[in-house]
Amino acid sequence: MTDCLPNIGDRIWSDGEIGTVKYVGEVESTSGTWLGVDWDNKERGKHDGTHNGKQYFETSSLSSGSFVRPKKAVSGISFIMALQERYIPEDAVTGGIEESEMFVVGDGQQTAVEMVGAKSIVQRQSNFGNLKNAALRDMKVNRGDEGATISKCVPNLKELDLSKNLVNSLDEVARIAAQLQNLHVLKISENRFSLPTNPTSLMSSFLNLQELFLNYVTFTWKEVEFCAPMWPNVRKLHICFNNITTVNEFDVTLFQHVDLLNLEGNKISDWNDVLHFGHLPRLEALILNKNALTNVKFDDVDYKGKTSYFPLLKSISLNANSLSSWQSVNELEKLKSLEETRTQRNPFCEQEKMFDTRQIIIAKIGNLKRCNNAVASVNERRGAELDYIKTFGKDWRASGGHQDPEKNKPSVEFETNHPRYRQLTELYGVPEDYELTTKSTTLKSSLIQVNITCQQGNTTKTIQKKLPGTMNIQKLKSLIHKLMKVDIASQVLTYTSTKLKDQEFELNNDMRPLSFFGIENGDTIQVKW
Repeated sequence: MTDCLPNIGDRIWSDGEIGTVKYVGEVESTSGTWLGVDWDNKERGKHDGTHNGKQYFETSSLSSGSFVRPKKAVSGISFIMALQERYIPEDAVTGGIEESEMFVVGDGQQTAVEMVGAKSIVQRQSNFGNLKNAALRDMKVNRGDEGATISKCVPNLKELDLSKNLVNSLDEVARIAAQLQNLHVLKISENRFSLPTNPTSLMSSFLNLQELFLNYVTFTWKEVEFCAPMWPNVRKLHICFNNITTVNEFDVTLFQHVDLLNLEGNKISDWNDVLHFGHLPRLEALILNKNALTNVKFDDVDYKGKTSYFPLLKSISLNANSLSSWQSVNELEKLKSLEETRTQRNPFCEQEKMFDTRQIIIAKIGNLKRCNNAVASVNERRGAELDYIKTFGKDWRASGGHQDPEKNKPSVEFETNHPRYRQLTELYGVPEDYELTTKSTTLKSSLIQVNITCQQGNTTKTIQKKLPGTMNIQKLKSLIHKLMKVDIASQVLTYTSTKLKDQEFELNNDMRPLSFFGIENGDTIQVKW
């Protein structure tokens, strides 16, 4: 509780919830003073600031407001007080031991023992000289401390979490940060801030800041842009679950050092808004999960080109959007530097239930090294690309594709839908007629005829076998043990393809089936140990 009445704009804590004071005074038909509070948690409130038809204050939603008595409102504590409360236990002076019970007996007398050691430890802790990471989330911090108290207390602090506290302005955050010259990571999520009058004047407080978490603060993009001069050297910027719905054209020099931008959980629906970030000179990772994007589109080049947007982008996350077409994946292939993508929980993923979505994505994006949080190995890529050629071979033929190079003229529509198909056929060869026929699902027709070779002494033993494509490598090793008497634990299996005879691929995952590695009729499996 507090002895002083909060001011309008102050942040208060009451019964486990945080809100902003929007009104201080009397309420008609009641006695005494009330605080009109707009709660962060909309379910905590009861109305929109109206009582008996009279509007006392405005709220962020129709049900986030209520009145509370001042005695039930906690206005907060200072930064140093929070440090002491978080890191120094109440019984730290004596280490949890009652000093009144500490004594020695001698010559018939009891002599009290002073806990000198424990007190000296607490004295050292109170300086926090070695503290590099301060976690003060939900500690009711509402202000800094006067003078240079903070800088003397935590001179080496590099990471600070002030999320979900009662600081009500970014100016106050800057006053705290000004005393933390080694601060590299700052978390100020789940707060409600008033904007500074002159963000540029606060720049000196954050010169060494490299990573900023500004999640759940209800900011729009314009508000983020307005505050950006405060953080001139930030490299990783997290502004998740805010009110960012549109992104205007902005001065990219304000974010010239940003290499990771996290916009998860906003409401961006237009890809053209995202393209504004495509001019950031150092951006390598872009997180757009849980927005409302319906497509990805780079109109500056056709399906054969590489876009000028996002020149250094290596990773893009698009999970849980509304991407409805595989064309969005085709567009990602236009990114020059893309190595990692996440596209799970989008509508287009449900369109190819008869195929492996992951394999199609790997085949469509040539430089991809990680797909949906897992590494895309060389073997997996080869298998995915070979399957892709076969899967869409009929469409290729129907569009004008042909084994004869002079007659091979697939339509622009096909090449737009499958921009890597021509490249893949140049690498592996065009699909033969027999590969385009509908395959029977019977066991006999799904068998793959392979040559299994094993060097035994001065001779090479070769066995031809027809194996089901569903057989995993572990079972294959068991079969080889029976046929060639090679210990399972010692076996190292590789294979060569009839189409790429000069390359050798390792069968390096015992749980994967033969079909995963793209093994075909006539391929050779080598047994080594």
